[in-house]
Amino acid sequence: MNIQTAYFGEVEIDQSNILNFQHGLPGFEDEKEFILLPIEENSVFQVLQSVQTAALAFIITNPYDITTHYSFDIEEATIHALQIEDEKEVAVFAIVSLKETIEKSTVNLKAPIILNTSNKKAKQVILNNEDYAIRHLISSESKEG
Repeated sequence: MNIQTAYFGEVEIDQSNILNFQHGLPGFEDEKEFILLPIEENSVFQVLQSVQTAALAFIITNPYDITTHYSFDIEEATIHALQIEDEKEVAVFAIVSLKETIEKSTVNLKAPIILNTSNKKAKQVILNNEDYAIRHLISSESKEG
């Protein structure tokens, strides 16, 4: 299947890799299908691309590559909704806001994306934890520097 993308033009995707957000993303509730696309020049980041809307794409990263102090429990409702049976099925991503430089760019640690890698069900959750910011600076704290 071919789709139009925000950053890569037309690309061919494998339909078995489509991520299903049952309720969409906050602010984009009608957008339920996304695909992860690699950024070849930088393996730390990926693109979460809407299958339906070419212009809708988010740069995402593994938050554990950005900060060493990130931990939260997944609520039972999310575990049930994503049909998570084993913690090995879980992948966590955070949306990145790119600025002029990577040092000024931020990552949203307050609302991570939880993915069940086995069944491709995903959900963005909002953490009830004041320690995590919506705009956490990507800085020297990151493992990648």
